[in-house]
Amino acid sequence: ARVVSERGRCLPLGALTNGRCSQATLGASLQMAASSEGRGLKRRPWDEEGFRCPYLDTINRMVLDFDFEKACSVTGNNFNVYACLVCGKYFQGRGKHTQAYTHALQEGHHVYMNLDNGRTYCLPDSYEVVDSSLRDIQAMLDPKFDEETVSTLDSKPVYARGVDGSDYMPGLIGLNNIKNTDFVNVIVQSLVRVPPVRDYFLLPSNYKHCKSVLVKEFGALVRKIWSPHNFKGQVSPHELLQAAMHESGNRFKIGEQTDPMDFLAWLLNALHTALGGTKKPGSSVIQRAFQGAVRVTTIKADETEDEGESKTIPYLYLTVDVPPAPLFKDALERNIIPQVPLFALLNKFDGQTCQEMMNGDRRKYVITKLPPYLIVHVKRFSKNTQQFLEKNPTIVNFPVRNLELGQYTSLSEADKATGVNTKYHLMSSVQHDGAPDTGSYRAFVHFKANDQWYELQDLHCNGVHPQLISVSESYIQFYDGGA
Repeated sequence: ARVVSERGRCLPLGALTNGRCSQATLGASLQMAASSEGRGLKRRPWDEEGFRCPYLDTINRMVLDFDFEKACSVTGNNFNVYACLVCGKYFQGRGKHTQAYTHALQEGHHVYMNLDNGRTYCLPDSYEVVDSSLRDIQAMLDPKFDEETVSTLDSKPVYARGVDGSDYMPGLIGLNNIKNTDFVNVIVQSLVRVPPVRDYFLLPSNYKHCKSVLVKEFGALVRKIWSPHNFKGQVSPHELLQAAMHESGNRFKIGEQTDPMDFLAWLLNALHTALGGTKKPGSSVIQRAFQGAVRVTTIKADETEDEGESKTIPYLYLTVDVPPAPLFKDALERNIIPQVPLFALLNKFDGQTCQEMMNGDRRKYVITKLPPYLIVHVKRFSKNTQQFLEKNPTIVNFPVRNLELGQYTSLSEADKATGVNTKYHLMSSVQHDGAPDTGSYRAFVHFKANDQWYELQDLHCNGVHPQLISVSESYIQFYDGGA
């Protein structure tokens, strides 16, 4: 082994041990060798201080869309995927012989963003691009909220503008109807404005322990709906749909119209379970928001009312039955569409009205615990004897504000002592239009920040008078007990 002396001559390592080269001489020799070697290397431009990537101006924000499955457009793999910020396509990897590297050479597209962490690189040189101009893209890829911002969502309306010049309000944006997926859209639009559910999923730290893809995709969609950094006033629930399709065993599919009440019931229970919820009341944000209790008294056919057996069961939503529509027509041969007040349907829970079962038993219901947020399911659809789906078109009249449920409850002494609220205000209403099999769904929602009502149907968002909501063919209603 040899080292370089102060005069540039090579000395054997043994010379050091014989005392012919001092420690200072060795340090100087190594320093001169390093400087000599450094003069032979050419410094790369991106290593220079103040360097700015020359390809940032080629980024095309109009084609960027992070709402779809993050999988390579060539291989279909969904790990280590990068988005080309020039054409919007997804490619795997960034090293030599990867799809992104090949795309950069063939198409001359040089700027790529990692879809997992938002870090950006220039290919084929493979250096990282750190520039403040990329923050809006990173914010669209992964919107972030803090507790202070979340606390003002219902009090301060926010106005935003997309890259195409369109104006929108975060929290009031359209959802893509991929193919007969409006049943998902109306449920998502209703759930994302229930404050405890929305606030919980806006902060990923609340569920960072959860490994469920469904939970993560639902949280990502909630953040995108409320984000002021979207490049357009609409987002796609595609990744949530894929997660739901997988978790439900293809019970809910893209392209197949499904009852939104079935989807809501499944989604609430799936989220509750995935978040570690148990049968213990209040064990998840879903139960804390929607769970109440009802006492059911069953009277056998051969028993008197005093002999009935009672048990209390929890619920996440209440189902009310619509009376059968008349079979006759009016004088002008038009079908008569009857109207019935919601209070008449809620008499089911007055503790006195009996419902006849198929086996001759009778049941009585009374609410023993009201949730902070109440979901009411107006049962419109049923199958006839030929197993064909039929729809009851009866219009259910309901108040937009001050729905009083006190007469349908039998609260505990503790609840009475604390003055539990029994008055509710409508937050959203899901309506079905058209025939049972071929109809469509839309949602009427109340936006707290400006105290206005809006109609949301897929990509469309329009203002609406609240008087029109209470006379619609409402199917699912969400009520706020603390408004």
